[in-house]
Amino acid sequence: MNFTLHDDYIVIVTLPTDSKQMQMGIHQKNGSFATWEVADGIYQQTHYFSDRDSATEDLCSRTLDELRLKKQVQKKEQGRGR
Repeated sequence: MNFTLHDDYIVIVTLPTDSKQMQMGIHQKNGSFATWEVADGIYQQTHYFSDRDSATEDLCSRTLDELRLKKQVQKKEQGRGR
C-alpha cells in the first residue's frame, strides 16, 4: 500500500476542490492529527489537533468553506452576465 507523507504525517484523507485539496494526516510517532490545504503542491495553513474528531470537523469545515466560496463567485459571475 502506498502512503503520502507530509513532514511526519501520513495523509489519511484528501478532499479535492477545484483550486486546492484539503488533507488530514496522522503523525507517525505521537498519533496527533493535522489538517492543511494543498495548492499547486504547496502545503499551507496547517491546523494541529490531539484527537481525530476535531481534525475531521476542521477538515470538513474548511472544505465546505471552500465550496461555499466557489458558489458565491459563480453567483456573482452569473449576475454580471445578465
